[in-house]
Amino acid sequence: MNQQYTKKRIASALIIGDDHYHVNLLKKNEKPKNTLAHTIKAGFNLKSKIKLLLVLAAIDGAFSTCDTPSTRTDSLAAAQIADKSAKEIRGASPYIEIENEPAPKLVVDPPLPDALAKGIVWIQWRVENMQIAPLFGKGALNVSPRIGHLHIQVDDLPWWWADASNVNTIDVAGLSPGRHKIHITLVNANHEALPGQSRVVTLTIPEGARSYHSH
Repeated sequence: MNQQYTKKRIASALIIGDDHYHVNLLKKNEKPKNTLAHTIKAGFNLKSKIKLLLVLAAIDGAFSTCDTPSTRTDSLAAAQIADKSAKEIRGASPYIEIENEPAPKLVVDPPLPDALAKGIVWIQWRVENMQIAPLFGKGALNVSPRIGHLHIQVDDLPWWWADASNVNTIDVAGLSPGRHKIHITLVNANHEALPGQSRVVTLTIPEGARSYHSH
């Protein structure tokens, strides 16, 4: 909605008496009046005119706060993202072979705290310079862009599971209260760990937490 029109619309709805004022909203299709001229023409006294000017100044100040620095910053960030290409956001096309690919990189966030308080472990992650896909074996090592998946291990259990879903969130529930470790390793299609691309997330399940899993 146009701010200038909105200010006129609210100002035109003000009815000011000698000792008090209240606000009546205009009907949807009612044309705003020039409130200051209308008030002077109606013969209100000086006290009423001063009240009107103070109210109009307050309205103008309220609307001016809508364009805050944080709003402008958010708009700028959104514009910068919108200007980026699909390749910059999502990476290389799987249809085009890439020569001299940069090394893959695994980025892991801390567990989401709201879920952790309920006994659920949700860990978001992303991978650079590698496609996550359910393709396995030595024959897939020569695919370009390269493909791989994650190996995930809880605490020091002797087993792990492979995650090739690319849903960007590791989901674990039912852990006992106390301290736990989630080992996350980026591997190639032949289940071989990539150098330096293993992360350990340490977390604590609070006492009394119950796992309310929605799926």
